[in-house]
Amino acid sequence: MENQKMPEKVICNYMMQNPEDMEEFERAVVRAKSIGATHVIVSRLTRSRWMWEMDKSDPYSNWLMAHSPLFKLVCPPQLREFLPVDYIDQCFALLCKRCEVLKRYGMKGALFSNEPFWLPEPVFRAHPDWRGARIDHPRRARKPYYSPCVDNPEVLSLYEYAMEELCRKTGIDFFLFKSNDAGGGLCWSNGTYVGPNGPEHCKDRSMSTRACSFVEALARGARKGGVDPMIHFNTNIGFKLEEIGVNVAWHELKEPNLIINDRDKDGEMPIASGELDNHPTLKGIPHIIQMARFLDGALKAGKRALVVDITSTDLDEKLEYLRSALQTPCGSISSRLHMLCSVAEKLVGKASADKLVEAWQRIYEGELHFSHSGLDILMYGCIHQRWINRPFALFPQELTPQERDYYRPFQFQALDEDHANDLLDMQNIECVRGFSASFLLSETVKKASASFRAAISLLAEISQDAQQPLQQKLALLIRRLEVYICLMTTCVNASKFQTLVDDIDYEATPALDCRWPTRNDPRIEEYQNITRSEIDNAYRLADLIEGHEKELLQIAAPGQEDIFVLSPDIVSQIRKKAEIMLDHQLDGNRVFERHNI
Repeated sequence: MENQKMPEKVICNYMMQNPEDMEEFERAVVRAKSIGATHVIVSRLTRSRWMWEMDKSDPYSNWLMAHSPLFKLVCPPQLREFLPVDYIDQCFALLCKRCEVLKRYGMKGALFSNEPFWLPEPVFRAHPDWRGARIDHPRRARKPYYSPCVDNPEVLSLYEYAMEELCRKTGIDFFLFKSNDAGGGLCWSNGTYVGPNGPEHCKDRSMSTRACSFVEALARGARKGGVDPMIHFNTNIGFKLEEIGVNVAWHELKEPNLIINDRDKDGEMPIASGELDNHPTLKGIPHIIQMARFLDGALKAGKRALVVDITSTDLDEKLEYLRSALQTPCGSISSRLHMLCSVAEKLVGKASADKLVEAWQRIYEGELHFSHSGLDILMYGCIHQRWINRPFALFPQELTPQERDYYRPFQFQALDEDHANDLLDMQNIECVRGFSASFLLSETVKKASASFRAAISLLAEISQDAQQPLQQKLALLIRRLEVYICLMTTCVNASKFQTLVDDIDYEATPALDCRWPTRNDPRIEEYQNITRSEIDNAYRLADLIEGHEKELLQIAAPGQEDIFVLSPDIVSQIRKKAEIMLDHQLDGNRVFERHNI
């Protein structure tokens, strides 16, 4: 590995607590500089609540608020009457401040965005020829959303203008643009949620030419602004079908620093991007094993650009590993393990280093087990469907406003109230419904919890001989893992509860025979045991979170809660959930036969 060619660009992502805190941002820049990074992503900005507040009954725009499309940063003159210019100016001013900080440290900004991004309907009523693809999710949006058509020369000129202004005033020269998801989408792409669609005038244009002309327009604007950009435009998202037409677009590229769907003009894949902690449900879980595996593979492949996450954790494991690995890359699993041990020794001392490495491995193991549920159900369930603070009720439609209004507006559910009342309708996606699925999830969580418990035991052993500052850090990491176990328990209980509900005949009158003994319907025991488990789990979770809300979870400022961020009152809300469930314990008598023994 001595002759390993290091990346030309190392781009760091940092998940900030407060996007407007310049001191926090500067600390992130210092962290990035310490590992030899060249860039920091600067586009994590204040959430665009104006998008949601146009119609709070529609949750889809809630999903879009965190992104920073170009027109959120630079408003072309033609769009000024349609967009909140004061807000855009504030975002751009903050972006410029961040880039000034980076300049002082000899570094540059990088931008991550979704493009071409949705624009408000009045734009297209005034300029019908600009209307591009419909890009909303039809099961999660209450109205259609459209992106601008990048086959239209006038639209391309808007993008050129925005890139020119952005680059001239910030010097940003590294761009990651994602499409066909979360507010962005291309005309006639099979990757949009509603399927291929767009205006007739561009229907027969090839997807590869469409993607290339858009990327080239972005690059022209950047060059006018005085920078030589590296731009990656990606239309392949998650489980969706690959965009074959865009996949071959690299054949039409002429510039070495333009990349489409991972490939440059030579067919090479110059950028490696790790798992970025952009919006984790639970903060501060160290993903050092995953990061080490990714980093070693990327360095072996000789990537020209490397995107890594440097969000701080309790022990700052990842930063220490990055600093070491970027100086002396590992060439094998044994050398990677040796480096992990070396990093652990720096953090907790030689005597405890092996225990810390094993704890990291156990945490990796636990998350791997839990990932087998198929979806990120901590996010889709605990947060987006508010399992974390929502009562599990047999008659949710009968909950009073006081029992319901604290969570329902922030539940990502766009169809109707029957869907919203179904715990397992996660954005109209199912992954853990039915006895078999519920059983498999339960077994998966048992394995994951056992791995986390093993990690907790190891961390507790290290703490016994540690000094107080290290003890405090280890105690907080243990608390994070305990919260993780509680949230996984909630996932199991939600699956079991709704699976039970799905089997209830609400029209039937439960038997109430006088004979003795009667234990004819085991479902009432299931109901009691599931709800008792979740009530006890809720109280436990509230106790763990209390006093550490912002350290553990994504917590909104007062009045700023949405589907991604929780209320500052989350602890009292979780306890309220438990109390509502206790108040409704006897609802089971209305649908299940009671025992008489």
